[in-house]
Amino acid sequence: MHLSSPRARRLAAGATAVALGATIAAAAALGAAPANAASADVTDASLSWSLSNEANAGAYFGGCNFLSAGVAGNSGASAPWTATNPSPGYAASAGNVSIAYPKAAGGTSTPTFATKCQTGDGTTVRPGTTTAGVLTLAAGTGTVDAAAGTADIAWDGGFTVAFYGGLTYWSAEDPELHVAADGTGELTATASGYAASRDGGSWAPLTPRTVHLATLTDVDVTSSGITVSPDWQGVEPASATSLNKTNADWGSWPADFVDFQNETGQSSYWYTSGANDAAAKKPQPISIAYTAAEAPTPEPTEPGTPEPTTEPSEPGTPEPTTEPSEPGTPEPTTEPSEPGTPEPTTGPTTGPTTGPTTEPTTAPTTPAPSISTGGTTTFTVGDSVPLRAEGLPAASEYSIVLHSDPVVLGTVTTDADGAFATSVVIPTGTPAGAHTVAVESSDGTAVVSLAITVTADGTVVVDPIDTTTAVTTGAAVNTGGTVSGTSALPWIGLSAVGVVALGSVAFIAYRRRVTQQD
Repeated sequence: MHLSSPRARRLAAGATAVALGATIAAAAALGAAPANAASADVTDASLSWSLSNEANAGAYFGGCNFLSAGVAGNSGASAPWTATNPSPGYAASAGNVSIAYPKAAGGTSTPTFATKCQTGDGTTVRPGTTTAGVLTLAAGTGTVDAAAGTADIAWDGGFTVAFYGGLTYWSAEDPELHVAADGTGELTATASGYAASRDGGSWAPLTPRTVHLATLTDVDVTSSGITVSPDWQGVEPASATSLNKTNADWGSWPADFVDFQNETGQSSYWYTSGANDAAAKKPQPISIAYTAAEAPTPEPTEPGTPEPTTEPSEPGTPEPTTEPSEPGTPEPTTEPSEPGTPEPTTGPTTGPTTGPTTEPTTAPTTPAPSISTGGTTTFTVGDSVPLRAEGLPAASEYSIVLHSDPVVLGTVTTDADGAFATSVVIPTGTPAGAHTVAVESSDGTAVVSLAITVTADGTVVVDPIDTTTAVTTGAAVNTGGTVSGTSALPWIGLSAVGVVALGSVAFIAYRRRVTQQD
């Protein structure tokens, strides 16, 4: 059959319509980029961390170990700090960095140089007890992609960690968080300080270097925050020469961090060197909260080739979508399926009625109320316990209350997405038994809660599921931090199918016309 005949041209055009439909469908599928659609800018990231209980504990000399905002100056010798030395010296706030001590009844207090070795309630710490000081870095900037599970956030500012009242101290500056799609991550910073020993035998500035403050596994990146416990158990740096593995929870901070601490004189305080010191030395959970401002997702555009809604009669010449059956005789815009049987003017009911740019009709789902400790379910009374909640009304204030004897642990206000991230301390005097940590509205109604059990030795165990509070949505209260979401892809799949279907219908129509005319 020669291509110059009308029948051949029509069949070729029909096949071209189907082929172009398939090509456009494939391009639509390949062009889908869910990671870009979910990527969001962050300008208000807040990182809260106690580092370790040891970093806030009472000491046998110098009063205590403590956190200080800002990068401390050179004190000139391995000796306890004074109110004027080093300079800059002790500070509870410096730029984007602040230090707060939690109170047993809820809320926090701001320490001073004179009270840095006292709890938020004014009790002087001794070896084995801790102020539970919380370091907060504010105004972090970067991007997060909850769909892909990635994050890149950086903070401007520094803090200092002093042991034995300042006999040995070091600083970390401008931390950066990186989380990969496989759930692994790292928190790095520029570390500086002084070569020192607790007996005062040496003192010299160290060369600043980048170290890992934390390595991370199974990081859950959500649209409102991240809570994660840094790697510890089983970490074994080569330079941890006195590492003790007799405790089931033995471990260490990152290898390059311990290498650096070998020079500051603090190394053995960052890994298990005794049989029962894991709880004091292991890293506390890191809690990060932010508002993810999603960039607008551009409407997908079709390839430069126009959609094959018209059939070319000659190469390069567009042919009308309706083909006259005989010269000079107008053909109806709808083609009868059989002679004498009228065909409806609307398209086939099984095919799409709109083009591929039709928006999805299903609205995004709203996360059910949930509360999470970021996957970590075992703590000790007096620890800083991270809490993150989602699915609550936006810009609403709540109290966090420990029951059964009500103790207010703090207050929070949800962000524009109905979420919050904070840390609370389970008071050291909490009796053994079952308790509930509830998020309560101003009238005392618990909107979501966690069940916890305090054991006789002071261990706090977060129950996986709490059924004590009926959530009106019917969602289970959980500790997994899972965020529900919707796919950005359904309409793309529909468009691809729709284009193929339209091409197929066009081809069938051409065959029917050819059968009638030839």
